[in-house]
Amino acid sequence: MRAHAMKFRILFVLLLACCAIARAAEPSAERTRFRAAYEAALAGHDTTGLARGLEHYALYPYLEYQRLRGQLATLPVAQVEDFLTREAGTYLGERLRGDWLRQLGQLHQWNLLVRFAAPTGNAILGCLALRARLETDRLDAVTPDVEKLWLVGHSQIDACDEPFEHLRRSGALDETLALARVWLALGQQRTTLAGFLLRRFAGLPLKDLDAVLKSVKLTPANILAQPALTRATPRTRALLGLAVVTLAGSDPGRAQALWRAARLRHTYPDTEAAVVLRAIALGATGRQHPERLAMLANVPAHGLDGVVERARIREALLARDWRRLADWTATPATTPANAFRWRYWHARALEEIGEQIPATQAYRAVAGERDYYGFLASDRLGIEYTLGHRPIAPDAAARARVGANAGVMRAREFYRLGLRQQANQEWQWLLTNLPKHDVEIAARLAHEWGWHDRVIVALGAVQSYDDLELRFPLLFERDVRNAAQRRGLPPSLIYSIIRGESAFVVDARSGAGALGLMQMLPTTGAETARHLGMPWKNPSELLLPGKNIQLGSEYLRRVLRQFGGSFPLAAAAYNAGPGRVKSWLPKAGCVPADVWVELIPFSETEGYVRRALFYAAVYEHRMGERLTPLSSRLADLTPGGANGNCSVQRLTATAASP
Repeated sequence: MRAHAMKFRILFVLLLACCAIARAAEPSAERTRFRAAYEAALAGHDTTGLARGLEHYALYPYLEYQRLRGQLATLPVAQVEDFLTREAGTYLGERLRGDWLRQLGQLHQWNLLVRFAAPTGNAILGCLALRARLETDRLDAVTPDVEKLWLVGHSQIDACDEPFEHLRRSGALDETLALARVWLALGQQRTTLAGFLLRRFAGLPLKDLDAVLKSVKLTPANILAQPALTRATPRTRALLGLAVVTLAGSDPGRAQALWRAARLRHTYPDTEAAVVLRAIALGATGRQHPERLAMLANVPAHGLDGVVERARIREALLARDWRRLADWTATPATTPANAFRWRYWHARALEEIGEQIPATQAYRAVAGERDYYGFLASDRLGIEYTLGHRPIAPDAAARARVGANAGVMRAREFYRLGLRQQANQEWQWLLTNLPKHDVEIAARLAHEWGWHDRVIVALGAVQSYDDLELRFPLLFERDVRNAAQRRGLPPSLIYSIIRGESAFVVDARSGAGALGLMQMLPTTGAETARHLGMPWKNPSELLLPGKNIQLGSEYLRRVLRQFGGSFPLAAAAYNAGPGRVKSWLPKAGCVPADVWVELIPFSETEGYVRRALFYAAVYEHRMGERLTPLSSRLADLTPGGANGNCSVQRLTATAASP
């Protein structure tokens, strides 16, 4: 009896194993069949036979979508409605809804368009819905959804023109709303749009608008003598605002003089004054006006944003006006993106003006952040970096729940099929529609699939920064270590470039033609291969991870040598070219390296260098190596390169403690 029981158990285990093998094989077979059916569907062929038996496969709705999309002009409404009901809340459902609404707009089927329209952030669909409400006599007031489309500082699509015009004629879109949008346009320095709005929606005669705009070449007194500018009305204020903002881009000094004269005649609310003063300050910065620091200082709190904050830091650093920088950065940054930067430069400015105890306190406030500026602050204090790792480790139930999400399953299947565009579209939908915790779990799953670039994108999108394993994977480690050993480089520097250039997408292609993990241009790859005596047949070899890493690391070694071993200069050269970096070196004197990085004139390269330094430190931590302080990599700069020392005393953690 015992023998029979044992045989039964063995047979049962074998049966389970066979079932598991069958289940494992089934998706592969379904993928192959779906791929053939999907390609046929994209080509416009009938896929009825090819799709049979795939009804339970995760991507089957894409075959339905292609069939419906090709017949939208003649399809019974019930079929579209059935698909939208079944696919409610999915990327594919909203995609078909968008296709359907556009088709209904082309066919002028306005009642159906009103019926199927849904709240959306898509301006095209929003304007179509607005047009449908106009055509069906349902548009008689400026409702919140109308305001959402109207109150923007840029031009809307043509489909919004007639509804807006109808609301203007009916009096619902009054002068107050018209002028509110004028100021939004001026805030984005879209002067042509602001002029159009003034004339068309605020009732300003064209002759008055033309007269004022032509007069901006005159003295402020003559500009203000224009008849259209003598009346104390909101419309006059907006017209004067247009004149000043128009002038600010070409002659900020005269724009400021006109503004001062205008303020003597008219009382501007703080919000309107902020728009004008911001435009003058940014015009002065762009034109390198000698009074640009004072003009930046004149921008009130209502006009501060990330652009003005960055301009204040740059201009104060260029002038070495540490007192002004300390004052500007004394209050929190207005934008989260500038928070750590703002706090670091506040501490740095306090240190430069000799306020050591407040400087130490300010450095401590940012030193706990796992960030480039947090690391710089730690170096100023002489303390260790904060590099905590907190893994995303969902339980089985949470994994199963998120893994069963239609979008997650579809993204996974498209990724495994090699259909990257479709996979990315599904993934992007998840990032904007799932709660943060579920996005984190989806990122953990994608990491296990090997889809590392989308993991990085997902965690960045939801500001989940604590799982270093997911955000900084140790991929191609053998190739990286081998290349590092051959080139005499720390492997962390190679990883830093890969992470910044491609986020580990093996077949990454840039708009400029750079290829592969380290994003090498084919011409650079061919020249580097010849230099190393490596075989080179065609640019597609840069898509081979091992070869790309060998060639990319050699190019990195060469630019490092060219710039005296300075990783910040080499990283800048890797991104923008050695010629540009040479032109950015100081013409005289000595520039602290943290200041030099902040003043790199290309914002893309400035961010690239900061990230490269940060990534290098994180990868040293990930690889269990001794951390190299950023200050060790940031040698101060002279006209000869990174071989200077500006003799700026560093604080210690205890030297200036309160």
